[in-house]
Amino acid sequence: MAFVRTVKTKSGATAVQIVGSNRRGSREIEDLGSAHTAAEVAALKAAATDRLAGGQQ
Repeated sequence: MAFVRTVKTKSGATAVQIVGSNRRGSREIEDLGSAHTAAEVAALKAAATDRLAGGQQ
C-alpha cells in the first residue's frame, strides 16, 4: 500500500513524499521534491497522485 505524505523540512519548506509499506513494516520512501508555497505543494501532490495511479484510466 502506498500513500502521499507531506513533512516539514529543516529549512521550513514542505516536502512531498510517496511512502510504500508492506506487512513486515519496512518502508520505501520516494521523495518528489519540496515547496515553499501552497500552490507548489498542491502541484507536487497532484504529481504524486498521478504517479500512484500509474496512468490508470
